Amino acid sequence: MASFADRENWSVDARVRAYALATRPADAAEWARFLDQNLLAGSALAFVSGASFLVAANWSLLGAYGKFLLLGGLLLGLALSAWRLGLQQLRARWALTVSCGLVGALLALYKQTYPGQDDGHLLLWVWAGLTLPWTLLLRFEPAWALWVGIANLALAATCEDAQLIGMLNLAWWGLAAAYRPRFGWTQIPLTVCWFTLTGAALFSVIDMHEPLAFVAWAVWVAVTGLYAYRNRHKGTLAAVGFSIILLVTAALLRGTAEWDDMNWLFILGVAVTVQVSALIYFLRRLPE
Repeated sequence: MASFADRENWSVDARVRAYALATRPADAAEWARFLDQNLLAGSALAFVSGASFLVAANWSLLGAYGKFLLLGGLLLGLALSAWRLGLQQLRARWALTVSCGLVGALLALYKQTYPGQDDGHLLLWVWAGLTLPWTLLLRFEPAWALWVGIANLALAATCEDAQLIGMLNLAWWGLAAAYRPRFGWTQIPLTVCWFTLTGAALFSVIDMHEPLAFVAWAVWVAVTGLYAYRNRHKGTLAAVGFSIILLVTAALLRGTAEWDDMNWLFILGVAVTVQVSALIYFLRRLPE
């Protein structure tokens, strides 16, 4: 609870109230709400997995029209049930989120039934484009997580430019941070930024190739670090700090690669220890 409060920059009164609420035993209404939310999420996953196994077991027995009718009927039924329930209901939001996933299955079936000259990149973009209006309408974090995953798959299939993927996810992270919770969880695009830009910058430091990757990484560090420092998000600052430690250690490793003795191991160990200690000291001294 303390780490979560630090990340969200809570006041002292909010911390006291949060601790009192966290230590208070749940009543019957809270247990019912907890079970309702978790059972809905579990039932959505169970429905998707059950439908997948059902289709996989009988796939060869179905014709092309039967396959389209099966997937289209599931998608239409879920969308209509969400419309009848109203998007204010949690069940309707999960139903429409599952429908967004079934759009991809329907497009994959189309690609399998009518193969063309393209290699599937266009269908991923069509999937992202078709589900974006539903995602904007839902304003539901799992739906946004699904859409960000689809968009990143389309980007990865279309181009191999890690800097472009990272910068686009940085833009999505900015939207998620500015309009939370309307644009979903901030951690998902931020995690993609961390892996893509840090990985590209590591290759740039080790191989001295693609200096633009290091520039994109520096922009991400500056923007994310400034935002996290102003809002006292220690978890985000720790992620940025570990990214910097990785690049500094990679630069030291490249500089000592031609040494013949074992002093480079000692130097690297001391350097990593000093950097981690400095990061911990900075996070502990960060004002509330």
